[in-house]
Amino acid sequence: MPHSYRFHIMLIRPAQVHTAADACTVVRQSITHCCALDHHHDAAILGAWLANKTPKNLAAWMTAPGTIAWGAYREEAMVGFALLAGPTLALCYVVPEALHQGMGRALLWEAEAHARQAGVAALQLESTRTAEAFYRRNGFEPSGPPQAWAGLQAQPMRKLL
Repeated sequence: MPHSYRFHIMLIRPAQVHTAADACTVVRQSITHCCALDHHHDAAILGAWLANKTPKNLAAWMTAPGTIAWGAYREEAMVGFALLAGPTLALCYVVPEALHQGMGRALLWEAEAHARQAGVAALQLESTRTAEAFYRRNGFEPSGPPQAWAGLQAQPMRKLL
């Protein structure tokens, strides 16, 4: 009996400023729906975290000197977004429907490859509680004490490239 398979083709490509609204949607959906371990569904904490996640700010971050951004696409829909600012992975998020499908890892590898090519010796980031295990699985280690802000905790991490 023949088998039927459905493959989700993923494409990672540089994100352009005209995709800032899509990137903003990805980031906001991910924070809201995937990061409950961090915000505990507390409206004040979530509001503070999302306050600067606007299309205008994403566009500014994407075009700032020394930054590069990527989108992960399934068909034509952006389902993941990453932003590298020099030696810092500033953002790396996927929508809930794309969790555990390799999208985040693909974005991370793209950022690592770009950083390595640019001569960055170590990539750094501040991880949420939600993402810490993901980054550990991908070779990152804590690089300082957790930082606190607006009811959130961020774990500084780094990975030697």
